[in-house]
Amino acid sequence: MARRRRAAEGDAAFFDRFRSAIARLPAGLIRALPPAGPEDVARAEAALGRPLPASFASFLRSFDGADLFHESIVIAGVGAGAPRSLAALAQDRPGELVFAEALSGDRFALDAAGRVLRYDPGANERAVAGSSFDRWLDATVAREQILFGPDGEYAPDVFDPLRQDIVPTIALRQAERALKIDPGAADSEHARGLALARLGRRETALAALAAATELDADNPWPWFDLGRTALALGRAATALPAFQRAAAAVSDDATAARLLAWAVRAAGAAGDEASVAALRAEALARDPALIESLMRSAANAVDDADDAACAEALALLEAVAPGRAPPVRLPVLR
Repeated sequence: MARRRRAAEGDAAFFDRFRSAIARLPAGLIRALPPAGPEDVARAEAALGRPLPASFASFLRSFDGADLFHESIVIAGVGAGAPRSLAALAQDRPGELVFAEALSGDRFALDAAGRVLRYDPGANERAVAGSSFDRWLDATVAREQILFGPDGEYAPDVFDPLRQDIVPTIALRQAERALKIDPGAADSEHARGLALARLGRRETALAALAAATELDADNPWPWFDLGRTALALGRAATALPAFQRAAAAVSDDATAARLLAWAVRAAGAAGDEASVAALRAEALARDPALIESLMRSAANAVDDADDAACAEALALLEAVAPGRAPPVRLPVLR
């Protein structure tokens, strides 16, 4: 009994930062449930056929799930009153425990090393969202609370009305706040790099994106954004291997072919004609429909009045099929 009491007291101390945020933030922004009962945890483990990860079991002994920021992220619980049932989450990642879902459709899982991984809906690739459960939780709260005012509603001027996403100055603050708590979160470092690039601070963005690839070398998207940023800075020799690493990290042939088309662009900018030919052949072998796909992308961008996307598709088309005529309805881009 004494040992169980000490364990419970340890769990309470373990989540002090989270408890403090609940008390400090406007009512309703974080809705955490009372602790799960031992029998609920035991039933969940029996259903899974394995013990829950120690960090998540510790959380359940303090809170039986939580609704963070109006269901932006919902952490599952195991009791009848949980905001989402752990049993209702598809456990389709061998060796991992999917424990939370985001309003966007992202799913969060704990791996065997205790890291938190984020999966985009419908994607096989994953990002390292947290170096541990407790750091991920505290960093998530620190990041998301920046978006809200004292009334519990979104603060003014945090969203770009044209792009319909968070303005880069706010996105940068979010990433930096999260990294102070969890410097091992590659996802936050990647977000920092993207925000810096949007702000025109490309040199600093390049360093942040390089740091993200060091923290999570298996995620293709920091490599891709590193390549794009390096190419924009005129550093084709840096961009080329980054695009190649990105292409090697994806399983979908059509996506890999697009990434290889970027590598062709970088090789051409670097004056590496041998690599241009080899990469062009590899891209078309991975996706024989790549040229038609790029032409559709350019046409769709015209329909959407998105000059930047159209210019990008045409540049990739020129890289993989030099001289191939684009659809006649494409405008002359500025």
